[in-house]
Amino acid sequence: MRLQVVIAASVLAVILIGLSTDVDGQSTRGVRRRNRFGRIGRTGRSRSRTRLRSGGGRGGRGGSSSCGENQRRKRGGRCVPKSQDPKGVPAKKGSMGPLPGAPNLNEITSIVTRWLDENAERIPNMVQLVFHSCVGGCDGCINTNSPSNKGLIGSYREVQALWKNEAKQGISLADFVVLLGTKAVEHGMRRNGGPGPRTVEFTTGRTSCRDPTNYLKVFNFPKGQNTDAIEFLMSHFGIPSRGLAVALMGAHSLGVCRTENSGFEGRWDNTPLTLDGAYYESMLGTTWSITDAPGNEFTQWSANDGRMMLNADLHLQRDFAVNSRPSCGPISERCPENGNDVNFVRQFANNQQDWSFQFIRAFLIMVSKR
Repeated sequence: MRLQVVIAASVLAVILIGLSTDVDGQSTRGVRRRNRFGRIGRTGRSRSRTRLRSGGGRGGRGGSSSCGENQRRKRGGRCVPKSQDPKGVPAKKGSMGPLPGAPNLNEITSIVTRWLDENAERIPNMVQLVFHSCVGGCDGCINTNSPSNKGLIGSYREVQALWKNEAKQGISLADFVVLLGTKAVEHGMRRNGGPGPRTVEFTTGRTSCRDPTNYLKVFNFPKGQNTDAIEFLMSHFGIPSRGLAVALMGAHSLGVCRTENSGFEGRWDNTPLTLDGAYYESMLGTTWSITDAPGNEFTQWSANDGRMMLNADLHLQRDFAVNSRPSCGPISERCPENGNDVNFVRQFANNQQDWSFQFIRAFLIMVSKR
């Protein structure tokens, strides 16, 4: 009898050793066998599950039983921030591809094209917005507190709303601003009197600023009363030649100056909203008079039909210095027509097709700045 009790107890002990309870409270049978080091132990399945759920895993034991609110658990049990991509590298805004179900680039391009068709008066601002957002690197953002951006604030808010409502899940704000500017260039060139249909290459991959609604970086922009615009474009955007920089100045053909925004007043040529070579023709074919700008302490060059040029423009053609006023005048013919860039002005005035291709080259260099 005593022998039977001993045998029964031994059998019960063996059964208990062969059973383990996992962390979910379910009984699982461990397998006892010799491992490759000659030791006896259970297979790793139930043991690794216990380590994973207890927060041990690789990289530590005995941690918290769950990750924090803003964390997720990697395979192996380690907690990492949710903001990290699957490789554990912090993700950058604009660096990840579109989310599942997000609009693709063709759909976003259609949205942008339709918006420009319905808001043609915004074409000049979209081209200017690209320029201002790319000074310092094309991050899709401007400082709305800067006087240099005063005329862009309304349009920029429209762009932000359009991106947020229609395209945010498929493209970064930085890319969206450049796409809008790219399509605005195409729209402006194909309008009546323009050089005709042009396709401007567009690529993605730009990273947006962290907070577009509170962007406080301050940059210097070319001043209309000064004469260093070409040097600015070359140094800030890496445009490799004066000819390309002069071609980029042709963007002025699209717009007008308004007193409430810049202190200057007037249009550069007689084809606003059309991106063409009329800017250069207007410069060459007009007698300009020095007048006081209506909204600041500076001067501008004015024609008798509402057109105007800034010192930054006319200095491409004429040679003069500027202190408080131009060193020659009161009319432009009193200034020597031997400015550093007069030959490019003549070239683009006489060949709009050549100008359009040079403009696009310069524009693509500008929007490639990261």
